[in-house]
This record gives sequence, structure tokens and C-alpha cells, in this order.
Amino acid sequence: MRSRLLLSSFLTLFTTAVLAKSPVGDWQSVEDIPTGWQITVVTTFTFPCIFARASDSELVCGQLDRHSHATDADEIHVRRGAIREIRVEKRNGANSLAAAGLGGGIGAGFGGIAVAGARGPAAYLLGTMGAMMGARKGNDTHLLRGKVIYRAPTAGENNRSSTVQVSNARIAP
Repeated sequence: MRSRLLLSSFLTLFTTAVLAKSPVGDWQSVEDIPTGWQITVVTTFTFPCIFARASDSELVCGQLDRHSHATDADEIHVRRGAIREIRVEKRNGANSLAAAGLGGGIGAGFGGIAVAGARGPAAYLLGTMGAMMGARKGNDTHLLRGKVIYRAPTAGENNRSSTVQVSNARIAP
């Protein structure tokens, strides 16, 4: 009986932790992003950029192309009202590590299958090569999704306050 209670408590806690939504900050959390971080901005379309600054009315970020000459024309200005979501991307090290693990696993699996007589050395060699190629590719490609730090209020949240109308008219007795 005690183990069933413990098991059900653990399952309830685990389910709650998995299904819980992480809190999404307000616009102040966007203004607090350090300059130079890679973010993903979701408007009517989604695009990555390098954060420059944010004000109460707009977000300014730079293009991902790292030119030797940065000009004001390279800046992207997005009105705050057009932004649906802003996500801070994970750093390149985390993406490289994830891609290296994926590439190493695929390479080792292929090495174990391809060379039947020498499973160990072939799997090790091809696993190492896959890990190196995966790490290089993961540095450029963001495999891991970043954390959402801002989500615009939905139309239902904005209209909730406007649907309640208070009438000041007096009813005659």
C-alpha cells in the first residue's frame, strides 16, 4: 500500500512537471537581453537575428551575416505590436555538443554495420569522424530550440477587459 502511494505521488509530480508551462516574461525581459545574443523573432514569419536593443515601441537587431563592415542598413527594426514571440537561442556550444553526439552515434552505428569483421575499430573511427562533422555542423545550425522569453498577449486576453461594460444608467423606480 505504501509503495502504491509513493508511486502515485511520484507519477502525479512527474506529470505536473512535464505538462507545466514555463512562465513567459513581459517586454522588460526583452529589454534586458544582452547585446550580441542570437534571438529568433516570430512575426507573420520567423527569422533569426543578433539582438542590438529594444525600446517600448520596437526591437532592433542585426542580420546574422557577420560582415566586416556593419552599417545601419544591416539593422532590422520590428514594431513591438507585430511581434508574436521572441526566443533566446542556445549558445553554439550546446548545439555543437548535441550535433556531435548525434553524428557520433550515427557514425558508430554505420561503422558497426558496414564492416562486419572489425566492429570495434570501424565503429570507433566512423563514430569519431561523425562526431567531428556533427560538431562542426552544429556550430552553424541551431538544433536545440531556445527559451521563449516573450509572447504577445492573445486577442482573448486583450478583449477580456473590453467586453465587461458597466452601465451608469439609473433605472427609475
